[in-house]
Amino acid sequence: MISKGIDLLNALRYLETSAVVESLLWASTHEEESVRKTASSDLSGLAKYNISVYFGDGTPGGRGIGSMPQLLVIDTLEKQTDEELRNHLRGVLTLIEGLLSPSMESANWSSTAVTLSRAVVPADQGVVEVRKRSIALVKRLYKLVETKSHKLSVIRAMNAAARGDGRGVVDKAFSDMISANAREVLGFFGDIAKAEEDLQVVQKLEHDSYWIHFHSASAGVRAAALETKAVIDSSGEYAIYKTLVGFEGIFGDWSKDRRDDSYTLGSQESRRKEARVIAARVSAEGFDVWRRRILRFAQTESNDLATFPVFYEFLAEVATTYPEFALDLLVEESEQVSRFLIPILRGLWDGEKREELLPLILKWIAEARADETSFLYACAKVFLSTKDVDAGILGRLLEKATALRDAFVMRQVASVAIGRSAKEEERGELKALFLRALPRLTELGDAGWVREIWFRKEATEMVAEFSPEERRVVLRNLSLLPQIDYQAEDVLAAIAEREPRVVVEFLCDRLYEPAQHVAAFAEKAGGEYEELPYQFHTLQDSLSSDPKMVIEKVLDCYAEDASLFEFRGAKLLQAIFPQFSEGFQAELVRLVREGRDIELDFAAGVLRAYNGEAFIQPVAKELIKRLPRSSPVVAEVEIALQNTGVVSGEYGMTEAYDEKRREVLDWLQDPNERVRSFAAKYISQLESMRDSEQRRADESITLRKFDYDEE
Repeated sequence: MISKGIDLLNALRYLETSAVVESLLWASTHEEESVRKTASSDLSGLAKYNISVYFGDGTPGGRGIGSMPQLLVIDTLEKQTDEELRNHLRGVLTLIEGLLSPSMESANWSSTAVTLSRAVVPADQGVVEVRKRSIALVKRLYKLVETKSHKLSVIRAMNAAARGDGRGVVDKAFSDMISANAREVLGFFGDIAKAEEDLQVVQKLEHDSYWIHFHSASAGVRAAALETKAVIDSSGEYAIYKTLVGFEGIFGDWSKDRRDDSYTLGSQESRRKEARVIAARVSAEGFDVWRRRILRFAQTESNDLATFPVFYEFLAEVATTYPEFALDLLVEESEQVSRFLIPILRGLWDGEKREELLPLILKWIAEARADETSFLYACAKVFLSTKDVDAGILGRLLEKATALRDAFVMRQVASVAIGRSAKEEERGELKALFLRALPRLTELGDAGWVREIWFRKEATEMVAEFSPEERRVVLRNLSLLPQIDYQAEDVLAAIAEREPRVVVEFLCDRLYEPAQHVAAFAEKAGGEYEELPYQFHTLQDSLSSDPKMVIEKVLDCYAEDASLFEFRGAKLLQAIFPQFSEGFQAELVRLVREGRDIELDFAAGVLRAYNGEAFIQPVAKELIKRLPRSSPVVAEVEIALQNTGVVSGEYGMTEAYDEKRREVLDWLQDPNERVRSFAAKYISQLESMRDSEQRRADESITLRKFDYDEE
């Protein structure tokens, strides 16, 4: 209801702009996500320039209101208290980015098309004032925020002021306006860089300054960007950070062409070489200095640890070269480096201090709590990259994770057990470990291991070598997946190569006996439960080799429960045989010729899953030959043939029905009287529907032209 109310408010945005802004800012912090999204979308639309509103296109007299809405928006924001600006920061930044947009758009509708127009904002007095005041407000905001994420958000909004339209030639007034804004932004960036201690923020400043330099044709802007660069380059500490962490850092000469690749991360190998040089001088610079530095770098925020490949390798190198320092770091600062335990553990495990590391690992295992298992996770995952694997420690980790009911750690143990099973001498012990972990994961409702290990050939190799009963243990676990994605398909395909029947049974169980608790859990987590994917990527190759077995199994399910067959058994057959292979067609034809009523019903239901494709006609014709005219199944066959799938255009259905008619014209000369009789009636119906659709489309076009006052 609130979202609907917001949509109503949006209709008043040009009449009661200030009130609408304040209401949307309030809604932008609402506890309901749907309300926040609606408010954010409307805030963005309210702040941006609209061509029709600005110039008055399509209005009586053609008089627009210029930048008046944007001036009212900035008026409202400037009147907000510091506390209000902090509380509504996300909404405020959304408005500012709209106010600083260099382009304006509009949409004009006609009876046959929607015309989208786009242009640069005019550099008139109102727009210049809006942009100047918006930049001043962003500077005010930066002084108000405290967290790193908020600082980065404010910098991103400020960077919007330096962006041009980028669509080719623009007038001088527009270029001068953007250049003046860009110089002010760069000056502000330089001022921040002089005082900012957070190196991730400095990295963002460098990144944005470079791209302003790159995209600008103004000598003044490029000079201002180089001044900001000089401030950033003066920090030796940032130079080290950029090498080791710099996922957004800019390397090389800014004046070189972008295609040179030195402007960005460029060669990861060059950074790795430099990281090894830095690691070699750790002892010379002092372990206390590097302890502080590592802890500082470890506070870099990122949702993806894959952004730290060089820092990972650096820490592993430090742990290998200075094991005493690394071990002390783990003992004294383990909490602060918790996200980077794996490279340190790897360096120590493969080095001389393994015996001293073991007591620490065992201590972590013994003291682990249900609310803090990141150390257990690291101790398990490190064995994916060590020189050898300690199955004993993995077993202890599994038992502790079981006691804590921590599926995440158990999943890592299972993943390591598969991923490190290439060596013959270790495979038996690791296989046993995996098979111990899997039922426990099943008990906790977790099958996530398949997504973490599917790309390793060891995964499919181990599963392929399992006994029939062991494969069923895997299938019982995989039944907990909310969707069968390509990762799970690879594992299922490895089983299907040996036992296609059990995989077909597994898929039928998902369709006819879905795990309700899995569906409920997926919905609670914001996802969806899907019995089958829209199409298979690899699994059909293994299953389609025996169409008789597949059809028999699906027919058994149909005999027990024929309801919703088009969306269950027929859908499975369509996924396994998407193009009606010769073997599949021959088996269906045999079933129709030899089958009873239930087999005929089944075959007609299968045809309905194929969207009326022409290749179903041989089976459809065999059904017509077997069925009496009064049979309700004849109507099912007719529906299957009539199905058009997706059509487009005003006359899409008209053309589709005519194509359907042409496809069966030769049936009128078939030797079988039932086929000829069906074809005559069917073609007559298609012609009637085609003509009806033609009239409907003509009338629809006429009405739309009337609505838009067109001739």
